[in-house]
Amino acid sequence: MVAFITFITLFHALLYFMDEHIFHRERGLSPSEVKSGMFDGILFVLTVGLTIFSTYSTGLAYLYITLATLSCLSIIKHEYFYPDYLSKRERITHALLYIIHPLILYAFYNSWKSNLFDENLMYWMLQLAYFALAFKSASFYIIYWNYVYERESE
Repeated sequence: MVAFITFITLFHALLYFMDEHIFHRERGLSPSEVKSGMFDGILFVLTVGLTIFSTYSTGLAYLYITLATLSCLSIIKHEYFYPDYLSKRERITHALLYIIHPLILYAFYNSWKSNLFDENLMYWMLQLAYFALAFKSASFYIIYWNYVYERESE
């Protein structure tokens, strides 16, 4: 499980970097895409954060499954906001992100349920670093697309 979640989180980070820092900056984002992306980022951080900062329990497991389901459904809504002219590279990146998203959520859930974070401090630190990157990405999304980008385009 450690190898799988390590690979999948690193692959996710690479794809997200490509999508956010290459494709989105090349074409810019509509206000609807920005709002949608902010919601997705916050929901993802809350979901993953639950596994890192709490002890597994049945009640929290139901909360996690609910948040994870909402997170997976939430990313699908982007298809309504994407312009028709997306490049094939960006579409493939999005498709891979759609596949990886539930895999990451499942891996975090399984690690949390099996107490892997408590048993392996280095693994917990790796996931904490991933959480920090997710939080940084959500923060960047909110700040860059709402404040910096608008000033550059004026």
